Amino acid sequence: MAKRASKDTTKDKLLELKAKHFTPEGRKERIARALETLSLPGPSFKVDKETWRWAAQEAEIEDM
Repeated sequence: MAKRASKDTTKDKLLELKAKHFTPEGRKERIARALETLSLPGPSFKVDKETWRWAAQEAEIEDM
């Protein structure tokens, strides 16, 4: 049976992968694309008011 990874190891790996994927280069473009997509018409997803409030207040959502 394989040894289960610790939470710290898993978190470290996730942080490493996010750092490789979400580089500072292109951050403004990623944000612009996301905002453009959110402004498109059509109810492709539903988000409650509390989630919108949280997302709007989260300054560094990529750091999650």
